[in-house]
Amino acid sequence: MRKSKSRSKARLAASAGLTTGAVGAALLVAPTAALAAVSVTPPVVAPGDSVTIVDTDATFANGSNATASRVQILTSPGTTAPVCAATISTTSTTILAAEQAQTTSSTSAKSVTFKLPSGATAGTNGQVKKYVACVYDYAAGTTARQGNQNGYTINVGTPAVLNTPIGLSGGGNTVNVTTSTNVFANVPTIGAQFIAAGECASTYGTPVANLATTVSKTADNAVNLVVPAGVVSTTAAPAKYSLCFYNGTAGTSALITGSSYSAGYLTLSQGTGPWQGGNAINITSPNPFLAGVDDPGVTFEAAECAATYTAARNASVIEPVSAPRKVTNSRLAVTVPAPLYADQTAFNTALGSNMSLPWNLCVYAGTTNASSALIASHPYRVTTVQTSAGVTPKAGPALGGSLITVTGTAFPTTAGAITATLGGTPLTDITPISTTAFTARTPRHAPASNVSLVVTTAAGSHTLNSAFSYTSAVVANPKTAPNTRPIDVIINGVGFEGAPWSNTVTTGAHIFLTQGNYNNATVDALGTPRRANAPVADCNNVLVLSDTELVCRVDLTKRLNALGTAVLSGAPKYNAGITSVTGSRVIIGDGNPAFTQEDVGKAIIDPASTPKIPTGTVISAVISSTEAVMSNPASGVLSADDTIVIASTNSRVVPGIGTTNADDDITAPASTFTNADQGLYIAGPGIADATTITSQTGGTAAVLSANASATATVRAVVSSPNIAVPEGSYNLQYVSNAALNAVHTDTSYVQSAISSASTFTVSAF
Repeated sequence: MRKSKSRSKARLAASAGLTTGAVGAALLVAPTAALAAVSVTPPVVAPGDSVTIVDTDATFANGSNATASRVQILTSPGTTAPVCAATISTTSTTILAAEQAQTTSSTSAKSVTFKLPSGATAGTNGQVKKYVACVYDYAAGTTARQGNQNGYTINVGTPAVLNTPIGLSGGGNTVNVTTSTNVFANVPTIGAQFIAAGECASTYGTPVANLATTVSKTADNAVNLVVPAGVVSTTAAPAKYSLCFYNGTAGTSALITGSSYSAGYLTLSQGTGPWQGGNAINITSPNPFLAGVDDPGVTFEAAECAATYTAARNASVIEPVSAPRKVTNSRLAVTVPAPLYADQTAFNTALGSNMSLPWNLCVYAGTTNASSALIASHPYRVTTVQTSAGVTPKAGPALGGSLITVTGTAFPTTAGAITATLGGTPLTDITPISTTAFTARTPRHAPASNVSLVVTTAAGSHTLNSAFSYTSAVVANPKTAPNTRPIDVIINGVGFEGAPWSNTVTTGAHIFLTQGNYNNATVDALGTPRRANAPVADCNNVLVLSDTELVCRVDLTKRLNALGTAVLSGAPKYNAGITSVTGSRVIIGDGNPAFTQEDVGKAIIDPASTPKIPTGTVISAVISSTEAVMSNPASGVLSADDTIVIASTNSRVVPGIGTTNADDDITAPASTFTNADQGLYIAGPGIADATTITSQTGGTAAVLSANASATATVRAVVSSPNIAVPEGSYNLQYVSNAALNAVHTDTSYVQSAISSASTFTVSAF
C-alpha cells in the first residue's frame, strides 16, 4: 500500500520548471520545504460558509463539532499582542462563537475548519470585512489558546467566482470573474494581483513583479482579466495562488474580494465529468512532459497525488480500465474509470450538499509500482451529469429572441457554466435559476420542427430529442397603409436568400396579405378547386437584402379574387333587381348578377338624384347569391327597378350622360371627363356590362368600348378597374410555395405563423 506520508511532502521541480518526463521525475522525488506555515482558505469567505485554517507550526485538538477545537471570531480585534485571549472568552457582540469547528483525524493536526457564525457579515455591496479567528483547545478539558496568539485574519465578503479557476503556467489566458453582489460598484479602477501560496493582503501595497494585472470592468458584479506571466508552476502539482481584488491601485487601496486560482502544466479537455466515468479526456501541455516516457501511468486519486505510482483500486485511488494513450510528447488521452460508487444513491450520499466531488488526475513516468515518479497532475471533479426534461414553450419564431425555460436535473448554478444548442445553434443569455431549471433566449434558426436540445456543462452533454420547433415568422414595417396607393414594406424573417420568389401568385415563394391564417389546402367550391383561405393581396417585386431581410411592394388598390389566382376585376354589377326597406341593412337581389364573397368591401351605389343608400356604403357581408348586408341602413324603400350599382369604392356618380342607341359615343356636361378616366368602367341604363371609357374629348364627350342600347340621358357610375383591399386588420405571411395544396404535396413547404409582429392594418387614408 502507498504510505500516507508521501502525500504530505511537497514535490518541487527544478527552478527551470517542469521539463521532460524522465528528467522532471528525477527532480520531483526529493523532499523540500513545505508550503507557507499559515494559510486561510478560501481567501474570501461568504457569510455562513466554512473556512479552513492551516498552521504547520500548530497542533490543534482532534475531534469534530462539540468535541473539537473551539473557534471564536473577534469582530473588533485590538492591535496589542496577544490579540487572542489566553482562554476562551464569554461570547458577546464582539466575540462570536464559530459553528461546527473540527480538525483532522491525524494525531498531529495542523488545520481546523469551522463555519462562520451569522454575526460575521460582509461589508458594503458584499465587499470584504476583516475579522480575526482565535482557536482554543477544548477537547483536552482545557480552554487554552492554540496556534497563533494573534489569531488568523478572516476576510468575510462575497467571493469572486472564476471561469476558469485554473490555467496554464505562465498565464496569458483570460479569466471571467463574477460575484453574486455588486462588489465592484463605485470602484472605477480595480487593482488585482496574484499572491503565491499566501493570503490576500489587506491593502494593494507593491505587487510582486509579473503578478499584478489589468482589470476590465464589465458590470458592477463582473470583470475580466488576463493572467500575468509570473503565475507559474514549478511542481508536478498545480501551484496555488490567491487572486485578490482591490478598490484601486494605490498602495493603500483596500481589499474588496478574492478567490483561489491554480497554475499548472496540463490542460484537460474536461475538468468535470460524470461520477459514472467512461468519458474520454484529452490531456495537453505546452511542454513535452511525456518526452522519454513510453508507458505513462495514470491514476485518479481522491487526495493529493502520491509521489510514485501505485497499481491500486480502492476508495481513494482508481486506475483507468484501459491503458492511457500517449499521442505525442505533449498530449495524452485517457478514459475516466468508473469510481467506487455503487449507484446514484451512494454517490449522492458522498456528494452531500456539494455540487461535485474533488479528485486529482495524476500522470506518472511509468507503471512500476511504488517507483514510477509523478510528473504532472491536474484537479478533476466528478458530479451528476445534467439531464434535460423539457422546454417551455415548445415552439417559437425562427427569428429567435424567445425566452424559454429548460427544466431538468443537476444544472450548475454558476454563471457561464452552462452552454446549450437548440437545433445546432447556440442559445444566448443562459441564466441559471436553480439546479433544476435555467432560462435562455432562442437564436435565429431556419424554420424546423422538433429539433434537439443539447445542454453541455463541465460534467458532459445531454441531448433532449424533439425539444422545440422553430416556426417561420416575419416582422413587417410599416404595419399600416392606405388602400389608395402601393407601398413598400420591409420584412424581416429567416431563409429569404434561398427562397424561389415569384410574381405569379400561384407559383413560388411569396409574402401574402391574408385575412386570418393563409391555407392553401384544396377545397371544392361549387366544382372549382380552390385554396381554403386564399390571399387577399400579394406583396411582390421582392428585393432580398439579406437572408433575414427583404423589401416588397403591396398595392392595396388591387385585391386578389376569391381563388387568390389573379387580380379581382372591378367590373360593376348593375341593376341586379336589388330591393330593401327603410332602416334595413339587408338587401335582396334577383341573382342576376348574383352576390359573391368577392363583393364584400365593394361600394353599393344608388345613382339616383335622391339616393336611398348613403354615400360611402359598402357590402359588409354576403349571405347568399341573393342576399347581402350593407354597412349602412337604407334611408328609403328600394324597388327592383332602382338602378343600383355594385362597384369599386373608387367610384363617382356622373349625371347628364347622353347615350345614342347602337353608338359608342356619349356626351356629358362640361368638365365631366379627363384623360384619367380612360380605362375606367362606366355603368348605367343602356350601357352594356363591363363597358369602359376608351377616350375622351374636351371633357364633354367620350368613346365607350361598346355601343349603347338606348338613346337617353342617364345618371351613370364611373368606377376604377380594380377593387381595393377593404379596410381592416390582416396578416403578412411568408409562403414558400404558392401552388394549390402545396402544404400537402411539397415536403419542404414552410409558412410563417401569425404573430403581433406580422399584423397589418389597411386604412382608407
